[in-house]
Amino acid sequence: MPSGRKKRIMVACVTFETSKVVEPALYYEINKAHIIHYVKDPTSENGMIYDSFCQRVCELLREESPREVEVVIHNERVSDFSVMLRTVLSIIQSENDSEEGCEIYVNISAGSPEYSSAATVASMMVPGTIPFSVGTQEYTVPTERIKDVYFVDGMPVGLTKSTYPPRTMPIYTINIPEEHLVRGLRILHERNQAKMSVTSGRMVQALKDAGLWYRDTESDDPDRKSNQRQTEAVYYQRDFITKWSRNGWIRKDELRNRYLLTEDGVNIINTFYLE
Repeated sequence: MPSGRKKRIMVACVTFETSKVVEPALYYEINKAHIIHYVKDPTSENGMIYDSFCQRVCELLREESPREVEVVIHNERVSDFSVMLRTVLSIIQSENDSEEGCEIYVNISAGSPEYSSAATVASMMVPGTIPFSVGTQEYTVPTERIKDVYFVDGMPVGLTKSTYPPRTMPIYTINIPEEHLVRGLRILHERNQAKMSVTSGRMVQALKDAGLWYRDTESDDPDRKSNQRQTEAVYYQRDFITKWSRNGWIRKDELRNRYLLTEDGVNIINTFYLE
């Protein structure tokens, strides 16, 4: 591993995929892989099939990675959302505790739907975690064979032929970002895009015009206008800049001496309170 580079760790689930796990591991140049899969009876035909995919992933990581990859196997019930959430959270928290400054990548594309959902939630619960998705470039089943594999008696069915009764998932609350922070962030972005001033004074006035300024700082006394501007600058820093920065939504451009939105910040304004 190059000197000074953080240790890179990946969390992934293996059911019937290999490329969706191995190729991202090679792309991110990981040093350690936590592989979650489940085999109830490894001696059964079904168990041996499932296990063969996991073993193949381990083989490919050893054979194709230019660096040594430590592989940790977690045999956990991948069809249980609560188990997956507990497992992924435990891995992330354990690695953060033992590897200071490591980068943790969480693959949300491979594995069971319950794993994917739980891995997404877990990644959002622990700041600094990097969830990623993987798109399929080429399928193993060619177009001309789709009807042979996914049709029954000439009718489309899919990979699943029958199901168990539905199971409700446990509810975990994830708070939506505060409206005034998102709308204010959008104002900052729009003013940056238009090359308009984003000094505290200009931003405070823009926030007032949009009805987002909730501090009672107005004064009719012209002799107190200077104090009002100073007070508003302090509140703007406390109520907006500090919170945007803490959430990872903005960064300071020292060259231009202004705050710009990060990729996360752009995602936030493109997702919430669009009306």
